[in-house]
Amino acid sequence: MQMFKSEGKVRELFRKYGKTALATHLTIYTVSFSGLYVAIENHFDPKSLLIKYGLLSDKEVKDDADPKERGWFSNLLTGPSSSLALAFLCNKALMPVRAPLTLGLTPMVARALQQRAATAAGAAASKGSSTPVSTTTATSQARSAQIKDRASSKPH
Repeated sequence: MQMFKSEGKVRELFRKYGKTALATHLTIYTVSFSGLYVAIENHFDPKSLLIKYGLLSDKEVKDDADPKERGWFSNLLTGPSSSLALAFLCNKALMPVRAPLTLGLTPMVARALQQRAATAAGAAASKGSSTPVSTTTATSQARSAQIKDRASSKPH
């Protein structure tokens, strides 16, 4: 039941912030995946951890063991691409951590982007240039105003 509530929050977030929410989520995903991969590649022995928690047996991990005797999962986690596979699995397991981060960071990122656009528009106007503010900036300002209007008109 709780999962459905957070799923609704994620949908609402993507509906409200669109590309900003997607970019925030993909950034968090990429950073966590890359960090896990680097940690695993440099200082982590996946075989000993998997043996410790009973996911692999000593027999399966031995170098002289027949690859056919080992399962596909054992081959994946102990083979040449084991760091990449383990980083992917750990990253999937961290989804309950990444989702709240996305929910919390997206409004802050959107606000920072709006302030940056407003600052750029203000700087262009204060220069006294005869060129109008770019269409992109005007469009983003209009969207920001629409989002604020929707947020203030919704009953809480």
